[in-house]
Amino acid sequence: MSRRRNSGVISRFLEKHLLVQYVLTSFAKVLLGLVIAAAVLFGILKAVGKYSALESRLDLKYDSPWLTVPMAAALALALIALVIGLILYFYKYKRSRTKSSFYNALKDIVNEKRKG
Repeated sequence: MSRRRNSGVISRFLEKHLLVQYVLTSFAKVLLGLVIAAAVLFGILKAVGKYSALESRLDLKYDSPWLTVPMAAALALALIALVIGLILYFYKYKRSRTKSSFYNALKDIVNEKRKG
């Protein structure tokens, strides 16, 4: 019962926040594509017999630079994309449509500079 209630809460949340829904579905699609591509590549290398030679040459351990550098680069790119996306989102959707008292106090000065 609680699982049903949680899925209803999640679906209502995603219906209200379309940006979050888009990001999550895009992430899932890309992740699924990368997993399938890696599995196909691994299968081809294993079937041809080149994987064992490649594995010993690259020294694929958890702290290998062949693994950590791409993961760190992907993390950095993801953080940059997140920050830029949040900036663009708040710039486009979360701006106030009403003019503030600060704007009203300075609108004559702003309009004069635009004319001159």
